[in-house]
Amino acid sequence: MPAFPLAFPHRQPTNTTLTMKEKNISVLQGVCATVVFVAYFLPWAQVSILGSDSSISFAAAAYQLASLADKMPLASLIPLGIVTLGGINVLWQWLLKTNVGAFYMNSIPLFICVLELVILGSTTKDVERFLDLVKHLGIGFHLAFIASLVSCIAAWTVIGYRFLAHYKEYVIAASLLTGACLFLRMGTEPATAGSIEGFMPTAETEKMRSWLYLISSLLLFIHLPFVIYGWIVFAVTSGKQQRLLEQNSAPEKTNTKTV
Repeated sequence: MPAFPLAFPHRQPTNTTLTMKEKNISVLQGVCATVVFVAYFLPWAQVSILGSDSSISFAAAAYQLASLADKMPLASLIPLGIVTLGGINVLWQWLLKTNVGAFYMNSIPLFICVLELVILGSTTKDVERFLDLVKHLGIGFHLAFIASLVSCIAAWTVIGYRFLAHYKEYVIAASLLTGACLFLRMGTEPATAGSIEGFMPTAETEKMRSWLYLISSLLLFIHLPFVIYGWIVFAVTSGKQQRLLEQNSAPEKTNTKTV
């Protein structure tokens, strides 16, 4: 039984066209990983201090938070760990070239970007005001958002297209995880989830409930849209996938009969 979610055995594609497609996707994943890592060091947001505008990168903010490690040991080191994972992902995608790994690595910056947009959107109900706030986001944010989104879509395009030959176990496991997170989130939603008090309970049981709610929400956000997309890709290409499997297995059957 393969380990979930990253350690599935690699099977070499036997179709030439598919091989070229996967090579192109692999190069794209390497480029996206590089762009995301570089984006961490580019201006992420513009701030105004005493009337003067300045910008700050995600990496600079992570370094400044890391200096508070004695006061916030875990929370202050998470952003620095994200930057480090970005560098590891560059090597991973250029050397190992795994679509599942690319998805999980780049879902981190994608989640950060979407969360930042949600936070900006929660500050105002006016669309024009929201767009004005988005303009203050730097080029690093935009590059990270676009590159991580493209990477995740490309990864699940291959996963859906190679469902029968390679990714069947993973997609089923990811689908089951998504369903479990959906039910867990519904069962652990705090009574005051719409306010910050809902995530700052005092009782230990309520703290555990809030953590389960947050973790299930995070996993649900990461998997749900892409699992749906992967199943759509599989539904559209299932006939072609089946024909490829039959073509690839035909010579083996012939050789077996001859022997």
